Amino acid sequence: MTDRGVAEPGRVSDPHGAQDMPSEQPTIALCYLPGERTWADWTATVLVRAGFTVLRRGGLPTRDDHPDQAVEQLLDGADSALVLLPEVPPQNLAHYAGWLHHLIAAHEAGEPIIWIRYGSLDLWGDARWGEADPLSTLPHDACLNLSSREPDVAASALVTRLHRFGLTPGGAVTDVALLAAGLGYPAWGAAITNFPPRNPHFTDRDTALATLAQCLLSDDGGSRPDAGGLVGLPGVGKTETALEFGHRFGSHYDVVWWVNAERQVSLSGQLSELARTLGVEEVPDLTVVLTRLWSALRERSRWLLVYDNVEQPPDVSTIWPRASNGDVLITSRNPNWGSLGVTRVPLRAFDVDDGEAFLLKRTRESDREAARDVTARLGGLPFALEYVGAYVEERRASLAGYRSLLGEGPRHMSAAADTDWFASAMATSWNVSFDSANDENPHVRALLSVFSFLAPDDIPRDLVPEHIGVVDGERGGLPATRAEYDRALVVLVRLSLVDATEDRITIHRLAQEYVLSRMAGPEEQRWAVCSALTLVNAAFPLEPLSPASWVTCRRLMPHVLELTEARAAHYPLLQERCPTQLGSLLLRAGRYLHLRGEHRPARGLLEQSVEVESSRVEPDRLARATALAALGRVYYHQAELGEARRVTEQAIAAVGELGELGDQEHFVGRLRLHLSRILRESTAFEEAEQVAREVLERLRQSDGVRPPLVAEAWVTYGDALWRRGRLQEAADAYREALEVRSALPDTPAIDMATCHKHLGIISRELDDLDAAEQELRTARTLLIADYGADYGENHRDVIDVDGHLAEVLRRSGRLEEAYGLLRRVVAVREEEFQDHPDVAGSLTKLGALLCDQGRYEESMSVLDRAVAMFERCMGNEHPYVADAVVERSLTRRAAGDQEGAVTDIGRAVSIYVARYAAGHPDLERAQRVRQAITP
Repeated sequence: MTDRGVAEPGRVSDPHGAQDMPSEQPTIALCYLPGERTWADWTATVLVRAGFTVLRRGGLPTRDDHPDQAVEQLLDGADSALVLLPEVPPQNLAHYAGWLHHLIAAHEAGEPIIWIRYGSLDLWGDARWGEADPLSTLPHDACLNLSSREPDVAASALVTRLHRFGLTPGGAVTDVALLAAGLGYPAWGAAITNFPPRNPHFTDRDTALATLAQCLLSDDGGSRPDAGGLVGLPGVGKTETALEFGHRFGSHYDVVWWVNAERQVSLSGQLSELARTLGVEEVPDLTVVLTRLWSALRERSRWLLVYDNVEQPPDVSTIWPRASNGDVLITSRNPNWGSLGVTRVPLRAFDVDDGEAFLLKRTRESDREAARDVTARLGGLPFALEYVGAYVEERRASLAGYRSLLGEGPRHMSAAADTDWFASAMATSWNVSFDSANDENPHVRALLSVFSFLAPDDIPRDLVPEHIGVVDGERGGLPATRAEYDRALVVLVRLSLVDATEDRITIHRLAQEYVLSRMAGPEEQRWAVCSALTLVNAAFPLEPLSPASWVTCRRLMPHVLELTEARAAHYPLLQERCPTQLGSLLLRAGRYLHLRGEHRPARGLLEQSVEVESSRVEPDRLARATALAALGRVYYHQAELGEARRVTEQAIAAVGELGELGDQEHFVGRLRLHLSRILRESTAFEEAEQVAREVLERLRQSDGVRPPLVAEAWVTYGDALWRRGRLQEAADAYREALEVRSALPDTPAIDMATCHKHLGIISRELDDLDAAEQELRTARTLLIADYGADYGENHRDVIDVDGHLAEVLRRSGRLEEAYGLLRRVVAVREEEFQDHPDVAGSLTKLGALLCDQGRYEESMSVLDRAVAMFERCMGNEHPYVADAVVERSLTRRAAGDQEGAVTDIGRAVSIYVARYAAGHPDLERAQRVRQAITP
């Protein structure tokens, strides 16, 4: 590639660039390895601004190329060659060394070759050259070290060095101070990052870092992101190595984002935070958020996502980035990652030599014998050795003194046959730090005990001091004031028992296990876990309904999941001692996940909430009814209608036992309206209509009636009438709802849009296609205005409207317009639900449209999927199955399969007859089709 004058990308709007470039410009051949592309781009832009033409020569010559010819090709058409030295030794080290030797020889023979270094060359220390190190033989006069320089200084030094070689630029930017103006400088790292602070004591993992860099910075141009994985036992330094990689190679990325992946549910929240940081609007639908996040990442130059502490590939397969211009790095105990194309980099404990070097560097001591003995006693576990270093540094102790504290216990050397060695090693090390901390501050034991029942990463620093009042009656050693809290935290940080920043605390999972093992007995454990639950319950928003509360919910969800893990040993304690707080937290967390569209984990939490409320010694019927109602809504959205009806009826009964208590009447009204929807989808159409009508009548007769609930009742009643085929009555009900909602000043756009959508559907069924299109487009406009143009197009409510609008367009003969709309509807719904009635309904519409277009084979394939999906979700005899079968019969007939068409339409008619009353529009249509098809 050639970079020349103002045609260079990124310079078109450069205010400092020259507008009239001279015809003769010095030409520079820029030679670099693929992993140095970020620096190559910056260098090329600076040179072009300075008036040079740049010929990019990426990669190495092949082994078959003659060295002299390769050098000649490098300099072909160039006045000089500029060679970028990579930070990481390349995998084909011998080949690269040979190439460098030939370049050095060419320079000594008079060829104008310059070497430039931007970053650290620390990772070259372990390179096995097999002969003399070519880096040490580079000609001093032709080497330029620009590492650790500011961008304007680096750019000026680069151009000045070229001047010394007699390369005077043709004139672009006359002020060298402006050569790098407005450019992102790679040495400054990523523009967007949430990485934890760098570990200043990190050392001795250069081989792993080099392997990762070779994997991730290769720029292979594949269709998916490059992926590397640090794998190994706990405590061997996987997280610290991943952290060091992000900091050391941040210059290659525009976005560097850390995701604590220990719990799958928390992953989506952390990726939502990245989306928000990149300007993607906060919305309930997680699928849409991720889709737009991948799109936003594609627009960046390069990005890195780190998934730390992943259990297994399925945990991240659904959130694997769908953008190929970046990298993914995972850390895991699990070594099996081939299914996601991850290059594994195993990490093991230090051997005695490495452990000795680490301790001497960490403690600045020279006692090699003590360092080797401590390393052997602690199994070479890096995490344990770090604790030793922290203790020696804090106490001004010596390694020999620490060795005596360890006593004469067994030496914990790691072995493949003993995978529990690390726990013993960590306990041996922590005994010293833990006892020392307890002696220094009276609150550290209580704090560590509470922290040990929370998720280890991102414990809000203010969680304890802001909510200490809620555990005031049984504080158990927790600090009473912020000052006491801060003093205790200082001790914990000094001794490396926790890490802390301005807003978060981190405690290693192994440290948590150790603290639990040191608890005095069941009573201390009971106090600690109940205190942790009480604090998180107090911090979790009471009504997680609005996006304003989701940032807090998202941050606290890992701690909620840690506390409420039903299989955990502490869970029965919470059920017994803290049922009110446990049930409430489960309910609110489940509702939050449901609002986010994460139905499966929401269901699990809400089922737990119901179980807790049902098993309480002193039952709270209202709390149980509220949990049942929330669970019923999740079941409904998952199309599990039998379960939805069961728990909703239980909720109604539980509230009924409370008697007439004001708001309870409206609560029952909402529950019964939801029951009507369930009955309607279950084909109990008459019962659904009756329930909705009874709610309406009750609302008319009651005092203090709430208009929004009245409008909801009219809509639900209209839905029941529609499914019974009484279309005009349904239209009247929707108009009543629209009138009520229009009179209210603060009616949400979704409620207004719902009325217009249903009026559009009814108008379509009444063959008033112009009115149907107008109503549906009104609904769409309201939703887009409320959700925003960028997000609204793929919001589930808009997608629902678009599906009905596409059907109107099809019936109006506007097939191409309808096809484009339906393809997008199907794509969005399939991304949200793999197997769901909403997907099947969209496929049915698409199959009918394909038949109208004469694409019979495609139509049959789509309709077969729709029928099978409806049968799985709704049962073989549901009218939705018949809807799809009718369309398939028409396709069969059009394709010449008369026998199949007759069979299909016969089945559809029999389903409709069993479910619908005589005169129902769907039944009458099916009967007309049968008359037309049957010979």
